[in-house]
Amino acid sequence: MADGHDSGRGATDPPDGDPLERYFRPRPGGRAAAGDGDDIEGVTIEGMPAPRVPVEGPRGPRRPGRGLSPRAAMSARRQKRFLTLTGAASVFVLLTSGGAWAFQNYVTGMLDKVSVDGLGRGKDAPKGAMTILVAGVDRRDGLTREQQRAAKLGHQPGERSDTMMLVHVSRDHDKVSIVNLPRDSYVTIPAHKSNGSEGAKGAQIPSRPGKLTWAYQFGGPDLTVNTIKRATGVSIDHYVEVNFYGFVHMVDALGGVDVCTEQAVDDPKSGLKLPPGKSHVDGLKALAYSRARYTLADGSDLGRIDRQQQFMASMMKQALSTKTLGDPVKSTRFLNAALKSLRVDPKLADNLPKLADQMKNLSTDNLTFAKIPLSNPGANVVLWNTPTPQSVVQWDEGRARDLFTRIRRDQPVAEQPEKPSAKPTNPAEKPGDQLTVPPGDISVRVLNAIGTPGLATKAGGQLRRLGFGVTVVPGVARRGLQTTQIQYGPGKADSAKTLAAAIPGARLKEIPSLGTRVQVLVGANWDGVRRVEVKGGSPTGSQSPKPGIETGTATQKLCG
Repeated sequence: MADGHDSGRGATDPPDGDPLERYFRPRPGGRAAAGDGDDIEGVTIEGMPAPRVPVEGPRGPRRPGRGLSPRAAMSARRQKRFLTLTGAASVFVLLTSGGAWAFQNYVTGMLDKVSVDGLGRGKDAPKGAMTILVAGVDRRDGLTREQQRAAKLGHQPGERSDTMMLVHVSRDHDKVSIVNLPRDSYVTIPAHKSNGSEGAKGAQIPSRPGKLTWAYQFGGPDLTVNTIKRATGVSIDHYVEVNFYGFVHMVDALGGVDVCTEQAVDDPKSGLKLPPGKSHVDGLKALAYSRARYTLADGSDLGRIDRQQQFMASMMKQALSTKTLGDPVKSTRFLNAALKSLRVDPKLADNLPKLADQMKNLSTDNLTFAKIPLSNPGANVVLWNTPTPQSVVQWDEGRARDLFTRIRRDQPVAEQPEKPSAKPTNPAEKPGDQLTVPPGDISVRVLNAIGTPGLATKAGGQLRRLGFGVTVVPGVARRGLQTTQIQYGPGKADSAKTLAAAIPGARLKEIPSLGTRVQVLVGANWDGVRRVEVKGGSPTGSQSPKPGIETGTATQKLCG
């Protein structure tokens, strides 16, 4: 790979024309490189020195060690709760690392540090708020040869960033917003010097368009930070890098986590096999669940982002459970596994103990995920490294700019619901009213509320063909619902009315807690959809409002 061209694609590679794509996909059969016969040294979680913890035995509780006063021990327990939370998040490179912050030297000694150019607060950044770029790096460090073969990871050399997130911590450090950046996002990669992947090492490479995921491949953390700053306009204060496969050990340290799928999964590329409904998976299956793409949901990278968010929420719930926090052996193993997976910038490493203390009460309710608004999730463009069109994700520039402006100004990413108007808000009261919001301007979540396997996926596909923006929520939200229900937040009555016109027999229900969201609970009476016609807009002739930014808290992402 001297210049970015594919040197030999296999017949099983996805036909999206990207010559770099083979570096990111699970490799069928996990082919090993010739001459690579020795096992890779694995991470020994139990072998790392752990802080002293009180353990009750047959003779009763032991006395606290000399190194900790009762006040310090209590502080350690409070801070450990926060570290457990953020350690869970780092499974998919969320916020920061996990660790027992009462043992500051122990934690900072385990953290690997990396210097990154381009970090720093913007001139107009609110005091106290911070934005962290978290990059999940496609490395196999710490996995044994057997684990790599079981996960079908292959042995391609080098490092790639397969997951990227902007994590914004509010000024008061009581809320966190997370924006997933699709790896195939169509961005401009700034000018830089070649690291040998784009020609002769040290050669000047001009600014040119490409996929976001290429930035790390061609220039590591420095080029990644500069590319994202240019694409979003957001200043990046800190950098966290996570060994993407380190969470295998983290999941195993927790005893596994729950995931949900609406239908049975048999993915030959990742090796994932799951029955429909809820499953309790170990680290290797969790890795396959997060990487699987073509046999889950709509087969896109965007569907994989949904699963990663749901998985993070599930892992946070498991890590914060009494069963974990009350088990000093389990929690220590988990925190050790998290620490071993991380590289952070030196300034963040120094400030983490203070930040941890300030955020010790953070919960899944205070963590909000947001999706970048898109104009074309499956565009085909010709890029510099091949004459064949490649699949890229194009952002909706205007709405994406609104999202990143909120982050720069330390504002909530979730749109505030509009104040209800004086006229009736129930769309069912006037069935003869004209529809004013076209399907293309409506984003809707589809949930299975009857329990029939595959019903939500079927319903979501039918709505998607009508033009609605659809996200199918894995698992079963509830069972036994006979009548399909359309639920909507304040200010979304017109959108709900269009949706009701497309779903015969559905009932409408306004739920204030939904905010700007609209969702369909698919019941037993689901009988397909029908086309709708939107005649004109509002009485004033103004255009229909664009759909809002899709958001959801970690609590809402939990497996049903």
